Amino acid sequence: MKEIMKTGILRAMLVVMLLSFAGMAEAQNYQSNYTIERDGVYYKGALMEVADVATFRILGHGYAKDRYNVYMNGRVLEYVEPSSFRLIERRDDYDDQGDNERPHYGSGYFKSNFDVFFDGRKIEGATASSFRELEDGYAKDAFNVYYEGRKVQGATPSSFQKVGGGYFKDSFTVFYYGHKVDDATASSFQYSGNGYARDSFSTFFHGRKVSD
Repeated sequence: MKEIMKTGILRAMLVVMLLSFAGMAEAQNYQSNYTIERDGVYYKGALMEVADVATFRILGHGYAKDRYNVYMNGRVLEYVEPSSFRLIERRDDYDDQGDNERPHYGSGYFKSNFDVFFDGRKIEGATASSFRELEDGYAKDAFNVYYEGRKVQGATPSSFQKVGGGYFKDSFTVFYYGHKVDDATASSFQYSGNGYARDSFSTFFHGRKVSD
């Protein structure tokens, strides 16, 4: 009996160790494009000659910075102040409906004191002071709503909210992954699960009306 218990414990410990090593390997792969060595910083094996090895930090999503510059995929982002450049804190709330049809693995939103970026591209007109990320690729500031770094036309930020399953709405309009859902009534619009949603008059599937 004792031998069986010992074997079970050893197997459990082995599983934990394997999972830990897998997690470490995944984290290393995520940051593997940048390599910090004693003699310098490398991106995909190429020396980044202007990088300051002593202060170099890998931020994720292809971004990094040192005391002098901010980098995206190994290249300097011009006119970006590194001291104020940071990752926007994002919400990791899961859809309480259990819908994972279009999971969003990290948005790539970053901002400095004055500018906002998505995947290395400056978002023109975005207001950094009021800018915050929502979920599923959405973000907003005091004046506009954005999806994957692009302005969502017709969306009102003050009333913009999550419905579920990739659906968001404001007081007047429903959106599905950045696109307006035609013929949807925002006031009664609800997510049903598995890509389906409905309002008082119609049923929708993946953002398209399927019945009245």
